[in-house]
Amino acid sequence: MSKGRQMSKVMLLTSCLTFLTAVIIVFVFSTPYWLISDGKQPGEKRFERLGLWEVCFKRFHDVYYQYDVKFERCRWIFDEEYSIIIEILEPPFFVAVQVLFTFGFISLLLACVLLLALQICFPSEKEVLAMKLLSLLMLIAGICCTIALITFGARGDGRDWMPDPDHNYLSWSFGLGVVGAFLEYVVSLLFLVESRLAKKRLAIREQQNYNLEQNQNKMGTVI
Repeated sequence: MSKGRQMSKVMLLTSCLTFLTAVIIVFVFSTPYWLISDGKQPGEKRFERLGLWEVCFKRFHDVYYQYDVKFERCRWIFDEEYSIIIEILEPPFFVAVQVLFTFGFISLLLACVLLLALQICFPSEKEVLAMKLLSLLMLIAGICCTIALITFGARGDGRDWMPDPDHNYLSWSFGLGVVGAFLEYVVSLLFLVESRLAKKRLAIREQQNYNLEQNQNKMGTVI
């Protein structure tokens, strides 16, 4: 899409949804509200909440009582203070969730960068290819995020991970992730639709240019 060219309605809608999806996924990626405690368990020593990269405890002890250390406040999961319980915080399924959601996040960011480049400096001849690539990136993002969310939904509030599982539940960051993953599929489909529309527009322009050249050649012959 060349500079200064007016966007189609489908492209305008798709662009808005893309950046809305990006905002949602950024919140999901960075907020510690994937899993949360209702706070109703007896005592003050408890797990409070967790996200992909942050976990919050209140006077929490190692669930296996290997270390007589109390963990307080919200910290980065890989904080040095939490290194002694990293095996508890990072079971294989959660590592897979982090990796997959990060791949999805990166694919979404690449799509946003490509979309900006498309609006600013991409030649019209490359528009169809760019749309197909955008559709593929959003599809990859959607698949990665979906697998991560399904995995966390199945294991995140299980009885073999965080303490007091009866008081833990999936929270709003996880819910936003579901919304974001759904939007990624919608945007992927819209980019595919727009690629076909762009292909038709390109064919029409080429035909118009061909007709113009033919008319000019006829006029030159007459003269």
